[in-house]
Order: sequence, then structure tokens, then C-alpha cells
Amino acid sequence: MAKFSLESDADAVEDDDRGLGEAKRRKTGSEIETEIGEASNSPPQREIGGAAEELGVTIDADLLDCSICFHPLRPPLFQCMNGHVACSSCWSKLHDKCHVCTLPVLSRNTALEKLLESVRLPCIYAHLGCPHSISYSHRELHTDTCHFGPSSCPIPGCSHKAFPGAWLPHFIQDHNYPNTTFLYGQSHTIIFDQGHPYFLFSGPDNDLFLLVKQPVLNMGNALSLYSIDMPHQDQNVSSYKLMVRTDSATNATSLQLKSQVSSIKEWKEGECHGYFLLVPLSFSMSGQMEVHVVINKCDVTSLK
Repeated sequence: MAKFSLESDADAVEDDDRGLGEAKRRKTGSEIETEIGEASNSPPQREIGGAAEELGVTIDADLLDCSICFHPLRPPLFQCMNGHVACSSCWSKLHDKCHVCTLPVLSRNTALEKLLESVRLPCIYAHLGCPHSISYSHRELHTDTCHFGPSSCPIPGCSHKAFPGAWLPHFIQDHNYPNTTFLYGQSHTIIFDQGHPYFLFSGPDNDLFLLVKQPVLNMGNALSLYSIDMPHQDQNVSSYKLMVRTDSATNATSLQLKSQVSSIKEWKEGECHGYFLLVPLSFSMSGQMEVHVVINKCDVTSLK
């Protein structure tokens, strides 16, 4: 198994005072965040007992990026007759003609695909608790969706961003939506007014959840619960139960939903994501909806 460290042209520095010209400075373990282990200057070592060989290798990170769009290369990868490589989406925009030599793009570069998959790096938010190791090709995608990284406020029109553990003050100070505190495993009854699309639940350890009411044309409202902030979500998973009863005394009917909580990063305004409770209009004829909410949390180690 090979271990790689990366260096980039962006790290090149010039020492004009000493007249040394252009010198490339390698990233230290902290600068690359020890993502793939330290590059070692010692000779490669082969472990005894038939284990795979481990190598310390330094690679210029630019070689792993598309030379057209400069994003990380991702399989499938194709090359022209002269061996120039770019991502498949860029090739298609150029009608499969090389941007360097204009020769046709003919063959697939499976060797480079395997190399890209073998270069694995810890998440850049590993110091905040993210346990995942990601291939270089998928690093940007993971970074954008990592629960340990900063996220944007889900409320439309709000541009605020924050890291896990810092969302509660923002919602309390900047958004005037109805809210309540809760305890895990206990039932809480709230009143959802017709004019309020959100209800905020603030729990232990700064855990923060948002109950979203999404209108569905000619049918009613879809209710879903999302986690905004769970600073220790690498250690816990959460689920919830919703129950809504009709406000009619003559026809008592109830609807229920049990589901795992989704991240607010997966929600988009105007869309019903994942599982939701569809509440017909007849359940809130008075303009208010009574909702019983139970949020549960368990340690991930108990699931193993």
C-alpha cells in the first residue's frame, strides 16, 4: 500500500534576497494536515510477513487535477494520442479534441484512474472529528457535504455560515421563528401556525433541529425534521416521530411518521426530501396544526 503526500505549484516560493531563484517548498504535515501521512526521506520499507509494501511518495497535486477546469480528475479518464489527459466533461465540451495538440481523444487511461483511487486523504475537517478517508478524486465533493464543516443557514435569503456548535445564537438572534427546548425521548406538543414554515427545537449539547412545513399544492403540508447542528454527530444517530391529529371533535384521526433525521444540507426550499409526513388540509382547517414530536438519539457504538 502506497502512502502519498502532495505538493502544489501554489506552494512555490522565491527567495530573491539570497538570489536562490525559484524554489518549491513542500507542504509540511500540518499544512497538508497529515492527510496521507508524512512523506518520508528514508528508503521504502517492506514489512515482514507478506504485508503490502508501504512507500513514502511526493506528488505534485497539479498533476492530479484537470488541466482545463483545474478540478480534481475523476474516472472515467480519457487521453489523446499524445497522452494528454483531462476530465471527461471537459473533453465533451471540446468535442473530443485535445486542447494541447488538437489530436483526437481515443483511449481510456485506467492506470491513472487506479492511481487516483489509491491516493486517499483524511477529510480536511478531521481535526473537528470527521473520521472519513476520501480518495483525491472525491475530496471536493466530500468537503462540500461534510457534516463537520461550515454550512450555510437553511433559511432562504440568509447568507450566514457557521461551524457545528455555533448555530443556536444565530437562530435566536437573527430569526424570529417559534422555538422550544426539548429532551431526547420525551414527547413535545407544538402548535404550527399557518403563517410559520419552520419550528426550531433546541436540545442538550447545543443540538439543534428544524421542523419544516412544506406546502404541497392541493394536498396539504409535508412535515420533515432536519438536524441543523449536532456537534457530536460522529458519536450519535438520531430519529424522530411525528404525530398529527385532526382538530375535528367528531372525526378523530391521527397520522404518524417515524424516520431517521436528515441533515439540513440535504434540504432545498420547495422540495420534499426523503421521508415526510403529508398532512391533508382538513387537519388544519382552523389555521393551526397540533404536532406531537419525539426526538431520539442513540450512541453509534450501540448499533455495532
